[in-house]
Amino acid sequence: MIDNNLYFILSTTCKLINGYKRSLIVDYSRDELFFISNEYYDLLLKLDRQRIIDVEKELEDVESVSYFNEFLSFMINNEIAIMTNDAKKFPPLSEVVHDEYVKIQDVIIELDELFYDDASFRKLCKELTEVNCTEFQVRILSILNLEFLEKIMQLINTTEANYLEIHATYNAGIDIDLLHKFIENNAIISNIYLYGSTKVKKYSIVNQVDNYQPISLGTVYFLNYPFDNGNCCGLINFESLDFSGFYYTHNKHKTRNGCLDKKISIDKKGNIKNCPSMKEVFGNINDVTIKNVLTNPEFLKYWYIHKDKIEICRDCEFRYNCSDCRAFIQNINNIYSKPSKCSYNPYTCEW
Repeated sequence: MIDNNLYFILSTTCKLINGYKRSLIVDYSRDELFFISNEYYDLLLKLDRQRIIDVEKELEDVESVSYFNEFLSFMINNEIAIMTNDAKKFPPLSEVVHDEYVKIQDVIIELDELFYDDASFRKLCKELTEVNCTEFQVRILSILNLEFLEKIMQLINTTEANYLEIHATYNAGIDIDLLHKFIENNAIISNIYLYGSTKVKKYSIVNQVDNYQPISLGTVYFLNYPFDNGNCCGLINFESLDFSGFYYTHNKHKTRNGCLDKKISIDKKGNIKNCPSMKEVFGNINDVTIKNVLTNPEFLKYWYIHKDKIEICRDCEFRYNCSDCRAFIQNINNIYSKPSKCSYNPYTCEW
């Protein structure tokens, strides 16, 4: 029995997102989704941190009260909300994201052994260290060569990187044991993606046994389609949505772009871009510094194209869980156009 004299408190680990046709509750503590009608979304906004009986008095008829209490039971039984006699003990948490200290969080680097210049790459690594970049993605456009990769790793290991993924075309001449050994010797490598593979096995996990417990050091993925220089990026489907990371990602996506915020990319010739698949160039690593690029309003503008600004996306109940894509959009003349590789229709709720 629900005591209607108590205050209704929506859990801080749960977030509400309204869409065109339906709304969504994401429970970030358990990675669970609950779809509700938009009418119940409006009700929750009105109900949160209010006395239940005060909201109930606004309902027009007995049937509405019955549905109201049924919904309350659903929320309490699923631990999406709690009831309390003192709402002041449960103040709402701020949704402001404090990450001003992070200048660049992740970088995408294209490397081709035919175009590689050691001095340029050293300069790049030094400048990425100066802006405290921690997440690296390296795309090897030439035939995968472990000696070349080892040279690259020696420089990346001098940076602040704590996460690295490598994308390259599968080389049948490189034994899987050598790749495992390479990951073991380079702790920051989390994943290696090998394209154009003929292997039946789709992945191979590199484990290290410590006190009889296996510890995963990284994973080698074997993909049967060709490496297309990043044009596989921008694919948005249900599997690509992010419901993890507590609610940091949710809050960030309300004001920032999920893909390009605090990101920079350098193509094989040293050209600086927001993303390798985008055409705009903001100088070359040999001529300008990353710090200078970060003062360019034209470079920074993509960081702030969040989902509430994007056509169609702003009507989607998944918008704060979507990474977005500005490289592949439906209308190339409109930077606020929907991602062309998104298969979801928020007006029909169908993928």
